[in-house]
Amino acid sequence: MITKDNLRNLLTCLGFQQSDTVQDKMAMHFNNTNCTVAVDFTNEKIIYPEGIEADRDTTKNFSANENFVVLECVVGLLAQGYKPENIVLEPKTPGGREDSHFYCDILIRDNDKRPYMLIECKTMDGKEDDEFSKAWKKTLQDGGQLFNYYNTYRQAQYLVLYASDFVDGEPRCNYRLITMTDNKEYLESTPQLLSFEKVSADNGTRDDFFKVWSETYGKDFATNGAFEVDEVPAFGVTKKKLTIDDLVIVDGQDIQRKYHQFAQTLRQYNVASHENAFDKLVNLFLVKIVDEVRNPKDLQFLWKGAAYDDYYSFQDRLQKLYQIGMKDYLGEDVTYIDNASIENAFRMQKNDPDAIKDTILEYFRQLKFYSNSDFGFLDVHNKQLFVQNAVILKAMVEMLQDMRLKTEQQNQFLGDLFEGFLDQGVKQNEGQFFTPTPITRFMVSSLPLEQIIRDNTDIPKAIDYACGAGHFLNEYASQIKPFVEQYKGVQSLPDYYKQIYGIEKEYRLSKVSKVSSFMYGQDGIQIVYGDALVPHDTIKDGDFKVLVANPPYSVTGFLATLSKEQRDAYVLSADVDSKQLETNNSIETFFIERAKQLLAPEGVAAIILPSSILSNSSNIYVKTREILLQYFDFVAVAEFGSGTFGKTGTNTVVLFLRRKKSEPELATHYRNRVEAWFSNNHGQDHRYEDADAIERYAQHIGVPYDEYLTLLNGNPSEDLMKHEIFAAYKAKFSNNTVAEHIKKKRVTARYTQTMKDAELAKHIFDSIRNVEKDKLYYFMLCESNPQSVIVVKSPTKTSETKKFLGYEWSSRKGSEGIKYLGAVVEDDDNEIAANKGIQQIETPLFDPHNLFNEEKINTLIRKNYLGEDVDVPKEIGVYVDSYLLEDMLDFKRVDFDKAIKTTPILVYPKIECKEGTSTEKLSVVAPYVTTSIKMSSISVSDYISTENMLQNRAGVVAYKDVPNIDSITAFKKGDILVSNIRPYLKKIWMADRDGGCSKDVLVFRNSKPKEVLNDYLKVIMSTDTFFDYMMVGKKGVKMPRGDKKIIPNFDIPIPSPDIQKKIVDECKKVDDKQKEIGKLIQSILDKYLK
Repeated sequence: MITKDNLRNLLTCLGFQQSDTVQDKMAMHFNNTNCTVAVDFTNEKIIYPEGIEADRDTTKNFSANENFVVLECVVGLLAQGYKPENIVLEPKTPGGREDSHFYCDILIRDNDKRPYMLIECKTMDGKEDDEFSKAWKKTLQDGGQLFNYYNTYRQAQYLVLYASDFVDGEPRCNYRLITMTDNKEYLESTPQLLSFEKVSADNGTRDDFFKVWSETYGKDFATNGAFEVDEVPAFGVTKKKLTIDDLVIVDGQDIQRKYHQFAQTLRQYNVASHENAFDKLVNLFLVKIVDEVRNPKDLQFLWKGAAYDDYYSFQDRLQKLYQIGMKDYLGEDVTYIDNASIENAFRMQKNDPDAIKDTILEYFRQLKFYSNSDFGFLDVHNKQLFVQNAVILKAMVEMLQDMRLKTEQQNQFLGDLFEGFLDQGVKQNEGQFFTPTPITRFMVSSLPLEQIIRDNTDIPKAIDYACGAGHFLNEYASQIKPFVEQYKGVQSLPDYYKQIYGIEKEYRLSKVSKVSSFMYGQDGIQIVYGDALVPHDTIKDGDFKVLVANPPYSVTGFLATLSKEQRDAYVLSADVDSKQLETNNSIETFFIERAKQLLAPEGVAAIILPSSILSNSSNIYVKTREILLQYFDFVAVAEFGSGTFGKTGTNTVVLFLRRKKSEPELATHYRNRVEAWFSNNHGQDHRYEDADAIERYAQHIGVPYDEYLTLLNGNPSEDLMKHEIFAAYKAKFSNNTVAEHIKKKRVTARYTQTMKDAELAKHIFDSIRNVEKDKLYYFMLCESNPQSVIVVKSPTKTSETKKFLGYEWSSRKGSEGIKYLGAVVEDDDNEIAANKGIQQIETPLFDPHNLFNEEKINTLIRKNYLGEDVDVPKEIGVYVDSYLLEDMLDFKRVDFDKAIKTTPILVYPKIECKEGTSTEKLSVVAPYVTTSIKMSSISVSDYISTENMLQNRAGVVAYKDVPNIDSITAFKKGDILVSNIRPYLKKIWMADRDGGCSKDVLVFRNSKPKEVLNDYLKVIMSTDTFFDYMMVGKKGVKMPRGDKKIIPNFDIPIPSPDIQKKIVDECKKVDDKQKEIGKLIQSILDKYLK
C-alpha cells in the first residue's frame, strides 16, 4: 500500500525531483503537455497543474492513502499524453449521502468535453480483503460505485476500477477495464441478447446497464490496454497484444490469492468434482506453458474481452495449444481440427459450396464444442452447457493469464501454488498417487547425492518409474541443485534436469508430473507416459545411477497387459503359470526386478514396498528376495506402520539399496565356488582365498567345521546328522512326497530292499546337500554386504507414530488430508501455508532446515551408503538398530525361504557348565567403567588403546606415539580391559596400574571380588566363547565392533571359590608351558637361522 512513509520513494521512482527553491517539495514536469505536478510534504498538499478541474479538493492532500493512488494514476495519465483539460477530479453525480452526491475519483473527457472514461481509485496491499478486492467484488455483485457514476456520464466508453501499490521498491498498478460499447458482430450472432445501445435508447436505469454487462457480456473486463505508458496513447484504449514481458512473477501474497480465487470459482459455479477441476487446471497450466514458449510476443492464453473475443475462438485457441503441449512434452497425439481445415476441404467444390460449407461448419461446431473436452469443468452435451462451462473456463484463464510461469530463476512460490491446487485436486489421503512429502524428503536426502554429483564425470541419470504426481522427481531435482551449482556450475543445472526421468502409466498423472516440473522451474525433467514394466526408447537398462520410487502393489491381472515377449524379459515370469496371468497381483515383485535391470553398477535405490516383500513365502516372493540378495547391497531397511499413507492401512518398508558391481556378477562367482566345494573340489581355494567362508558358515549355524566338511565330502558323519538342524532335515526329507513315493515301491528280485534303502538315503542326502548349497551361497552373498544394515522401526502406538513421522492424517470434513505436526496454520483453507508447513515439522527422520543434521536418521543412512562409521545418537536410538545382513536371515530353518527379518536371528554362544552351577550376567559381576578423564591427567606410558593391546591375549606394549585426543576412560589396577574393535583378535589385559584408555577399549571392574575371583573372571573373559559372543552382535564389516548393549548379557559361570582357584592355577600352568614352548621354538630358529 502507498502511504506517507513510502511516498517519497514512490515519487522518486515515478521521476519526481526535489525542488531547488522550496524545501521539502518534490515536482515532476511533463514536457508533452508543459505542466507540472508537485507534492508539498511540509503542508501535506498535492498540487495538480492548472487545467485539471475538481468538483471538490478532498483528494489533494495526505488525509487518505487513496489520494496517493489518485496521484499515481494522474501522473500516468499525463505521461500518456492526456492534457490537464482532459482530467476532472472528483466529478459529482447525484444520489450520494454526502451533499446528495456521489463523487467519482477521476473523469477523463475528450477534447469536445464528452465523457470518455470514469476511474475509481482504491488502495491495495495484496491481501484478499483489501479495498480494491472488496470494490471489485461489489462491482461484480451489483455494479458498485462505477455503475452509479455511469448513470450520470452515459457517454463514457470505459469504466475503470484502478489500484496501485509500492512493492519491492517498484510502483505496481492493477486495474479492471469495463467496455461500455457494443460488439456488433457478437450481438448479431445471438440476436436475443440485450445491448447497451438498446438500454440507452430506452432510457434504462443503471441496473439495466449492469444487466447488459452481466448477462450479455458475462461481466467481461480487461486488465491491460488502457494505462501502459509508451504503449497506449491518450484516448487510445485498445486490446493491446499481451507479451511475456507484461506477465507478473508471482510472490507469496499472490499464490494464496490465486488459490482462493480457484476455490471460490468452484464454489460459485457449483463445480462438484474437484478432481476433474484439477485435471482441467493442469491442462490449462500446460497450455499456458506452451503459450509462453511459442508466442512470447503475442500471447494467446487469455480472454481478449467480449468486444474482441467469443467463447468458440477462445476454446479453439486453447485446444490448439494443448495439442502442441501434449505432443512436445508427453509425446502424445491429440486430435485437433481447426475451421481453416474444414474450409480448405471445400476449396475444390464448384456447385454452391458456401451453403454446404456453412452447414458442415455448424455440425462441426456442435460436435467439437457441445461435448466434453479437455477443458470441461462441467459435463457438456449441448450449447447451454457449453456456455456455462465457457464462463468457468474464462474465469480460470483470467485467474492465470497475467501470471508468468516460465522464469530464468526457479520460483519456489509457483511450486507452492501448484502443491496447493494439487492437494485439493487429488487429496493425499489414500496413498494411491502420493508419497507424503516428509517421506519423499527423507528418502531422497538419505541417498549420497553430493558424492554422486561430485564424483561422476558424466551426468548421472535418475528415475522414478512410477512417478505419479512427480513428488520424487521434483524433490530429487531440488536436492541436487546446490551440489550441481557447487561442483559443476549453475549453467549445468538444465543439463542435469534433462537426465531425470519419470514413467507414469496413468494418463492424467503423467500430465501432472510434467506440469509440476515446470512449476518448480525444473523444465528438463522428462516424463514418459506408459507402463514402466515394458521397454521405452528413452529408458535404457543399466543406465541409471539413482532410482527412487513408490511403485504400485497388489494389481490384479497386470501381467495380462504385457506381451509374452515383454513377460519373458523377467526371470520372475517363470514362476507364474499361464493360467495365473489374469489373477496374479504381485506387481511389486516385477518392479523390483525392473529396478535390477535399470540401475547401473553401484547405482543407489530407495523403494517403498509392502512389508510382505520381506517375508511372504510364496514362490514369486522368495524368487524376488533372491534377486535382491544376488544383485543388491542392503544399506538400510525402514519399517513404516499403517498410518504412513493415510487410509491404505498397509504396513510398508523402504529398502535402501545399492546395485552390486557387475562383470562378473558376484552372484555367479559365488554360485560357482559353492558348486565346486560341494563337488569336493578345493583346487581354486588358494586362488580365491575364500574357503574360510565355509568355516564361518558352520560356526554361524552352530556346527563344528570338521563335521560340516563331511557333508561336502559326500559322506556326512553320524555326529553331523545328530545336530538339531540336520536331524530336522532328515525328518522332513524322510517323509516328503518323494520319500513316500520311494517307500511305496514294491521290493522285487530286481529292486531289492537294499536298493530301496539306498535310493531313500540318496534322496535324503541329495535334498540336504541342495538346501545347504543354497544356504551357503546366500550366506556368502550376505557376508559380501559391505556394511551393516541400518534397521529403522516406526513405533506401534498411534501417538508415537505421529511423532515419528512428523505428520498425521485428518478425516475432519473440510479439512481432510495430511497435517504437519508443529506447523502453525491459522486458517484451514490456507493450503499454501499448510504445504509450507513441512519446514516446521519435527521428526527423527530428517531436519527440514538441515538435511545433514547428524542427529537424524537420514544422515545415518547416507553415511552408511558411504561406508562411514555410524554411531546412533541416543535421541533416536529407540528407532534405529544396525545388524549384519547374515544375521537377518534364518539359516537354521529347514524351509529356507530367504525371509529377511528386521529383528536379527542371533545365536549367542555360552560356556557349558555342570548342572547346578550358578551363573550371573557380566553386567552384574563386572559392569562397565565409563568415568572420563583428560588425557593430560596421565602420562603416555599409562595410556592404552586398541593399537598397543596385543592379539591373542598377549597383553600390552608401551604406546609409541602422542595421543591426539582429549577425553579418555579411566581405569584402575585390577580392571579388565578388552578391545572392542575387531573382537576376533582377542585383545585383553588385566591392568597392573592405574591409567586411561581410548573409548574403543571396554573397561570392566569386578563388583563381587569375594564371590568371583578377579583372575578367574579374566580367564572366563579370555575364552574363545566370550570373543565369539562379542562377534555375534557385531556392528560394521571392515572394522567390526561388539554391541555394547549385548556384551554385558554374557553369562559368567560361578562355581565355588575353590574351583575358581583350581581353574586359575591350571590355566596358569598351561600359559607357562606355552611360554616355554615359545622360547624353545625361538631357540631352535636362532640356532639354525642366525
